[in-house]
Amino acid sequence: METENSTYERLRKLRSRLHQNPEPSGHETVTIEILKEFIKTYTSLETVDREGWFYAVHHEENAKKSVAFRADMDGIYGEDGTLFHGCGHDGHSSVLAGLCLELDKKRLGKNVYFIFQPAEETGQGGKECSRLLTEKKIDEVYAFHNLPGYPLGTVVLKEGTFACASKGVVLGFQGRQSHAAYPEQGVNPAWILGELIVKIPELLALPDFSGMVLATIIEVKAGDQSFGVSPGDGRLSLTLRAEKQEDLNRFEASLLSFARKRAGEMSAKLTVSYADEFPDTVNKADWVKRCKARLMEQKIPCMEISEPLRWSEDFGWYLKKADGMFFGVGAGEACPGLHTREYEFPDEVMKTALAAMNAFL
Repeated sequence: METENSTYERLRKLRSRLHQNPEPSGHETVTIEILKEFIKTYTSLETVDREGWFYAVHHEENAKKSVAFRADMDGIYGEDGTLFHGCGHDGHSSVLAGLCLELDKKRLGKNVYFIFQPAEETGQGGKECSRLLTEKKIDEVYAFHNLPGYPLGTVVLKEGTFACASKGVVLGFQGRQSHAAYPEQGVNPAWILGELIVKIPELLALPDFSGMVLATIIEVKAGDQSFGVSPGDGRLSLTLRAEKQEDLNRFEASLLSFARKRAGEMSAKLTVSYADEFPDTVNKADWVKRCKARLMEQKIPCMEISEPLRWSEDFGWYLKKADGMFFGVGAGEACPGLHTREYEFPDEVMKTALAAMNAFL
């Protein structure tokens, strides 16, 4: 008979294997094979391949509802350009595989879908995989993230926005190159870039935002080190971030309005492109209260926070299509921060995450 210790040891070995095989967003081929092998070895669950991802399913005849749990799988690049699991997705996937193991052959009165999602770091995976909720008429959906800086093994809950909306915006300006001795004969977009950078704090201070709004400058580029040339091209890359999606949209509209106005006045062409778009991840208050009650019944330690986490999480796509909740599990106050070279998912987190997911069933 499967014991808690044997399950935990299997998950530790699984996470270690995943940790040693990090893969970039959208290319999690080895990761998928490792996870499918684990599920096929230790459970009788069906696994279903989709393009670039897969899900497992616990199906029951005459089930009255369907519930889904989701885990992400991708790694990130470190400062030295090498891939590593610096966000703990190896642990998230291991927990979901453990839930497959625990629920196999149980009678639950419901169908359970286990979604192993790629490309969370770019926001593309959640947008794609969340379509399964509509396709399979899934009623509830849950996911978690490990949280360094919070007590180890404590579930972290938040009503309203848990993780902020964000998007990468690239503003390209095409002016007209000229000799550096005669800059007036050209259109140097560096001046527009400078004006935009100075304008951003003013736009962020607009009084009609209902929560935190932030713009982070990622890249500023105009021409190159050709000292005889006044450049004709320039680029400003920003990450826009907000507690609420509508505030992000409002700030973006103000930013683009100013950029278009100045580009037009200086006879420069403006192009706009986007990357890494994440919706806000919002928990309904009544759902958080319901889940907190279940945790307390199971004597699982939990806490509520009042401020949203600034980082983004593409689980927001799922919560726009079904009820459910995104929650955190503390990785320890002394745990190194996410996306740092020193970080590694603490295995102890798996016990609490598994217990919480079972409680939400």
